[in-house]
Amino acid sequence: MQAIYIRANARKRFKCTIAYMYRIIALYAVVLLFFGCGQEKNTPRYRPEGSISSEHTYIVGIHPYLNSKKTFEAYQPIIDHLQRQIDAGRLVLETSRDYADYEAKLYRGHFDFALPNPLQTLESIKHGYRVVAKMKPDSVFRGIIVARKERHLSDVAQLKGHAVSFPAPTALAATMMPLYFLHNRGLDVHKQIEKRFVGSQYSAILNAYTGDTLAAATWPPPWESWCRENPAKAADMQIVWQTRPLVNNGFVAHERVAAALVGRLVRLLTALDQTQEGRVLLAQAGFDGFETAHNGSYDAVQSFLIDYRHTIGEIE
Repeated sequence: MQAIYIRANARKRFKCTIAYMYRIIALYAVVLLFFGCGQEKNTPRYRPEGSISSEHTYIVGIHPYLNSKKTFEAYQPIIDHLQRQIDAGRLVLETSRDYADYEAKLYRGHFDFALPNPLQTLESIKHGYRVVAKMKPDSVFRGIIVARKERHLSDVAQLKGHAVSFPAPTALAATMMPLYFLHNRGLDVHKQIEKRFVGSQYSAILNAYTGDTLAAATWPPPWESWCRENPAKAADMQIVWQTRPLVNNGFVAHERVAAALVGRLVRLLTALDQTQEGRVLLAQAGFDGFETAHNGSYDAVQSFLIDYRHTIGEIE
């Protein structure tokens, strides 16, 4: 009986010893796993050699004189053309909800490259950008006022007491230049008309077409695009007045972008109108091309803004 008890007790001790060993092995495995993960985490991972810019995404922002869909249709083919010819980074076209959204992103340096209107171009210089090119020709950068033909508008005094649609307060060609034009012809643009800022060029034109406003202010590229897309409606509309031209939209680069890449893009942009492929892309976008420019190219715009603020007041 005592022998049986001893054997049973020995088996019990053996089982305990085995269980203890398993626990030690498990604990050791956990320790190895912990330290192994730590070492893997601190071990430098493989990265391809070469310029950092080759992996970088460069955001390109176009000011929203067109809606997002039409901006992509107009500019994505140009971006694709540029992308095929550069070997540094990826160009991504980013649209904006409206002028306020675009300006907020531009002035905080969100874009690497941007195509702002001349007012925004001047402001962008204060926020780390420099002018490297501009759209051409300047002759198309003018404000126009359109209305239904049946309105028979010929004198700005006919606008008194009526609503006029504008895309946005900071739309230089399509809002500020027309307001300056009307002011210089004797109309009190603060008291004698109702200014309606409707968010986009197309909306401004459509408001005049539907009769929600007596007239609309815009500028040639979106007007011509709208007419091509809506020939039946366009037949009932006409340009009533147009302003003098000013400097066209600027192309700006943020100071963080390498000078070599900026120079490469400028050369590609200014060469677009020298090839058949490039001319087709430009025609689809609705303008003639790009030319080199610098910050001083917008001195005339600065002079206009001084006159505008003196005669009409601060930009709304």
